[in-house]
Amino acid sequence: MKIRPDQIEGIHPEQTQRKSSTKPGQAFGEFLNQEVAKGNTPTAAAAVPPPLIVNPLLATGALDKVSSVDTTGPAVSGQVESILDKWDAYAATLQNPEAGLKEAYGTLDQIAADVAAIKADEPNLGSTHPDLQSIVDELDALAATERFKFNRGDYS
Repeated sequence: MKIRPDQIEGIHPEQTQRKSSTKPGQAFGEFLNQEVAKGNTPTAAAAVPPPLIVNPLLATGALDKVSSVDTTGPAVSGQVESILDKWDAYAATLQNPEAGLKEAYGTLDQIAADVAAIKADEPNLGSTHPDLQSIVDELDALAATERFKFNRGDYS
């Protein structure tokens, strides 16, 4: 399809008329002035305040239940961290040639006693915190394995 000059001339005056009637940015300026003028009216100043937002959990007391249920997690995780520190001390004792095996075995006994205490104090840990329960089970298995290796004579 060819574009002929007489077809272009019909559209050309219409475009020039549009350009001359509005300057760039003029339409936005007018719109902005109208909105600012609307904002200065006294009816806009007496606007309704936003509604009060209330946490629905506060009304039902559900937050109190959540906080009372979740107290075992941080306590047990603190005990697990203490046991892991004892494992580090146990490993350091075994690597030190000057340290005695009695000291290492004493640390191993403390680890086994702490793991047994966690299991006795928190029998429902698996239902409330299954990840912590799996860590405690792993620590128990490691303590039993190390005790077996120690009694077998691997470290003498």
